[in-house]
Amino acid sequence: MTENHNGWNIWQKHVLSELGDLKESAEKQSEITTNLLIGMAELRTQFKMKSGFWGLLGGAITVLLTISIYLIKGMI
Repeated sequence: MTENHNGWNIWQKHVLSELGDLKESAEKQSEITTNLLIGMAELRTQFKMKSGFWGLLGGAITVLLTISIYLIKGMI
């Protein structure tokens, strides 16, 4: 394509370069988004484990208090 179509040959390289830059930018954004989603999933998992632990602890305290009250009442 050696003909000059209203200066398109000059702009063709620039347009292709810009498209390449946009592709790189989109790939970087995709990588960042993926990393954020992975991080959020890890936080959710950690939160669920911690909330499960605290739920278990709260239930255990309730059971221990109930048993203690039952034993104390049985002694009186």
